[in-house]
Amino acid sequence: MTAVPSRGLRATGALWIIVTLIWLPFEDTAIWMVVVLAALGGLWLWFRFFAPKKDWVTIVTGALLGAAIPLFAITMMAVKSGLHGHGFADFTARQVLSVLSLIPITLFVGGAFGAGSVTLSKR
Repeated sequence: MTAVPSRGLRATGALWIIVTLIWLPFEDTAIWMVVVLAALGGLWLWFRFFAPKKDWVTIVTGALLGAAIPLFAITMMAVKSGLHGHGFADFTARQVLSVLSLIPITLFVGGAFGAGSVTLSKR
């Protein structure tokens, strides 16, 4: 059983959905926007479901959600390409591989975010 999210968390989730729906129809092939949207979505999920529990759980879930951000970004890229109905994908294979290469970085950043959260919650 999860806790009911606060109004601020609900509003942030709704804002993320609105921004994502605005981003989808544009002919945008830059990967920075999809990575930022995926990171913000992952951060929202972390605050919604995993924010500070036990020390090691918070660090591990932060790291795992960090590693999931590039995978979420690739899923969003595939959905965007599928919705446009071109004969070609919006994003090239090189762009997809460059997003995949972010996994070690986002794994570390997610773990560091979880560790920082543990440190701040003990004050």
